[in-house]
Amino acid sequence: MAVKITPSGEQLILQQIARLEQELKQVRMEKNIAFNACGDDKLANPNFHKLEQDERILMDRLNEIQQTYKTAELIEFKERNTKEVAIGSIVKCLFKYPDDSEEETYEIVGYGESNIDENKIYYDAPVAQKLISLKVGEETILSLPSGKIKCRVIGLYSTWDEAAK
Repeated sequence: MAVKITPSGEQLILQQIARLEQELKQVRMEKNIAFNACGDDKLANPNFHKLEQDERILMDRLNEIQQTYKTAELIEFKERNTKEVAIGSIVKCLFKYPDDSEEETYEIVGYGESNIDENKIYYDAPVAQKLISLKVGEETILSLPSGKIKCRVIGLYSTWDEAAK
């Protein structure tokens, strides 16, 4: 199944591809230097073997990301959905624990954009899956290792500034 990416996620993926291509180019240059340094006896050069392994790992990762990008579905939106939770939404939730409650605000993002420090959660993450398509005032039950908790959508916002008010 194709992953969904937003335009900003697309930029992050393209940057990651460019970075991996540069790293691969550097490893290949170093591998060539190591090969020439050891002559016919490349078995005696452990650095050459490490560089071969590094090259394989980078090639596999690059191929994986390129394939994901080729098959990705681009999700474009001019405005954030403030009617119901969707990819791109900024959503404020009230989590009701047995002995406490807390509010958290998240942005539901596409592939490659998640960043817990910035409260950006991937649309395929369990919490995001439960939130998608909910409207303000609607609730869902989240299953956590510590037990089940209620989660109510208490706001949908156009911008992070609006959510911070």
